Amino acid sequence: MFIAHLPSGYILAKLLLKKFKQTKITNKAFFTLIMLGAIFPDIDLFYFYLFDHRSVHHHKYFLHWFSFWIPIFLIALFYFIHSKYTAKPALMISLFSGAALLHIGLDTFVGDVWLFAPFIDQPYVFFEVSSRYQPWWLNFILHWSFFVELLICLIALILLVRKKNSSKIIDQFSCANSKPLHL
Repeated sequence: MFIAHLPSGYILAKLLLKKFKQTKITNKAFFTLIMLGAIFPDIDLFYFYLFDHRSVHHHKYFLHWFSFWIPIFLIALFYFIHSKYTAKPALMISLFSGAALLHIGLDTFVGDVWLFAPFIDQPYVFFEVSSRYQPWWLNFILHWSFFVELLICLIALILLVRKKNSSKIIDQFSCANSKPLHL
């Protein structure tokens, strides 16, 4: 995935917001945590380009391993559930790591991901993107799967616009019904 990680995080946050409304995490913090988690595994690109000089596929780094994120997610979620839903840091960690798992799942769509690393050194991918064009990223953008990314972005945009429009309607309604104070 190239452009859909952040929008997918937004969609995930919108889907989970009502479920975790009672947790006293502000909406802004809630969305920030999930959206950062949805792009965080790609922070390894800095190492990939600056230090590793692209010698190892960045999906081989531990930030793209399910075996790294699943235990973090499960431990944090287990602690949150057994604390009677009061452990805010545990919820925050589970939201962040859950979004990171979403990232890796989306990467598996058309990008090689070592799903069972470090135990099995085997890449997995749902759909192969053949190498036809230069530069390499054109192969992904001109592949049919890029439409899926655009669709994810469109869904996120629709959810965002709907939210902004409903906020404007609420603001207009409350302003229209308020009467000036006469002294």
